[in-house]
Amino acid sequence: MRYDTASTNGLLDSYDYIVVGGGTSGLVVASRLTEDPNVTVLVLEAGSNRLDDSRITTPGLALTTWDNPDFDWQFITTPQDGLHGRTVAHPRGKTLGGSTAIHLNLLAYPSKSGTDGWEKLGNHGWNFDTLRPYYQKFHTYCPPSKEVNELLALDYMDESVQGKTGPIKISFGDFHGPLQKEWPETFKRLNMKYTGDPSTGLGSGGHSNPASIDAQSRTRSHAGADYYSAEVKKRTNLRVLSEALVEKIVLEKSGNGLVVANGVRYCSKEGQSHVVHAGKEVILAAGAFQSPQLLELSGIGSRSLLEKFEIEVLIDNPHVGENLQDHAMASLSFEAADHIPTGDVIRDPKVFAAAIEEYNNSKTGFLAGGTYCSAFMPIADFLHDDGQAELMQLLDQHLKSDAPSTFPAQQQQYLLLKEMLQSKDDSSIHYCMAPFQINVHAGAAPTKYLMPSTEGNYMSIYAALNHPFSRGSVHINSTDVKDKPTIDPKYLSHPLDNEIMARHVQYMETLVRTEPLASLLKKDGRRIPADTHVETLEEAKELGPRTITSNFHPTGSCAMMSKDLGGVVDERLMVHGSKNLRVVDASIIPLEPRGNIQSSVYAIAERAADIIKEGPNH
Repeated sequence: MRYDTASTNGLLDSYDYIVVGGGTSGLVVASRLTEDPNVTVLVLEAGSNRLDDSRITTPGLALTTWDNPDFDWQFITTPQDGLHGRTVAHPRGKTLGGSTAIHLNLLAYPSKSGTDGWEKLGNHGWNFDTLRPYYQKFHTYCPPSKEVNELLALDYMDESVQGKTGPIKISFGDFHGPLQKEWPETFKRLNMKYTGDPSTGLGSGGHSNPASIDAQSRTRSHAGADYYSAEVKKRTNLRVLSEALVEKIVLEKSGNGLVVANGVRYCSKEGQSHVVHAGKEVILAAGAFQSPQLLELSGIGSRSLLEKFEIEVLIDNPHVGENLQDHAMASLSFEAADHIPTGDVIRDPKVFAAAIEEYNNSKTGFLAGGTYCSAFMPIADFLHDDGQAELMQLLDQHLKSDAPSTFPAQQQQYLLLKEMLQSKDDSSIHYCMAPFQINVHAGAAPTKYLMPSTEGNYMSIYAALNHPFSRGSVHINSTDVKDKPTIDPKYLSHPLDNEIMARHVQYMETLVRTEPLASLLKKDGRRIPADTHVETLEEAKELGPRTITSNFHPTGSCAMMSKDLGGVVDERLMVHGSKNLRVVDASIIPLEPRGNIQSSVYAIAERAADIIKEGPNH
């Protein structure tokens, strides 16, 4: 059945399930639930349907969607004390497919220890082994050619453990240069060769990541294109309504004290408010910023906050919007040798036009997407005995058991993070090599700092904290859903974050001096920030607050834990105190996973669908 997804014509008064958010998790859940023809599902997406827009389908054009209100919510944080008062932009997808429709496609997997931490926080059955089938279920792995396999040293990839039938297509691409080739070899010479397939949750070292790109069509593979596929669109029991901004969840107290979600109120494309009813459940899939916003606007949150805005308090839970975590990212850019091409060449309009023409004609070139170079690393200085003593001293200094807590589960979370830091098999940082310059001081928006604003060709290395200690929040600041919530990640508010970051930033100097990477960079070449060298720990500590921005992986604001520990949903993803209201997106993650969270959000949504299918009394 083909229809205008923004039109309300033929919309029913009631559906079994109403999914709020047609992004990554929402479309996964809707697609899986409607495999049963007897189940009806309505998906409400605030953004428009741009599934055929070349800026989404072309892998290399992602940046053209950022800071563009047609695609991006354009969130921005409050001024961050830990970053000298700078604000940090957060692109989030405002279109069918959500952030998977506009992100940079890198696919990474969490660590086993980090995911096992979710269960240790009281969530029975939420461990790496139980989730691993869902990490396989969401994707189909397209193995690289023999030439690409050898070029990128992909011998650690185990095809037998990859997904074989999932909707999302995963591939390594065919566009690679000297930087991609020599990255893993550089880590090998530093005795940090990657061992073990990343999807097993084990291993560390330098490696290449696949991307969510269809190897056959060379187009972006994302939730909007592949969970809401041509076949799924034919289902008469699934209705997707785009340009429908949900204003609140319609809730009421039941006789037994539980709150019942009767439906939702939304504003249509025409600006009219409508109420649609839910026969079974309302499922929130609005993301780490907007799921807590909608809960608060609907009467679920801190009593003091809700009463401030004269919102009726239906469930008093001060933990809604708290426990916000994100991967803070510090970067340095290095001038490439004259013979090494980088992405900075796109500053030339003729080069960019030629790339567009090549992609349109043959689906080749850098716009077709290539490989991302990463490394999961522990702190190198802490791998020997003296370093272990220094680590213990840092932990004792900054993780005092009698320190005041800002969140009930804080001590339990910190204990898990401490164990991971002490393990030589875990990684505290995610390095990534970007074949272009990153200049944070060009502006807060990534469309400013990721574009070639400085003359010359550069490659960048950024370091993202895998498991931050800092905790922030996201809350409403009015009763109008159109007013963006107040987002305060509190980057570097915990001193251990800068201690860890600084040591990894300092290690970048070792990386760029090590062959063969060293020969790809201009000797005594320019850097961004200009004239920045981090030879000492103090210099590295100073650099972090100056260059840190976000890797755009917010989680934790509707944490899956008991209410006593600071949770918003239980292990079946039901909002505490509600009968039929669930949350199924990144906001439920109680402890930030390592690396990019795309794979984890897909896996969570796949499992959420199975939980919902089991029924409320399972």
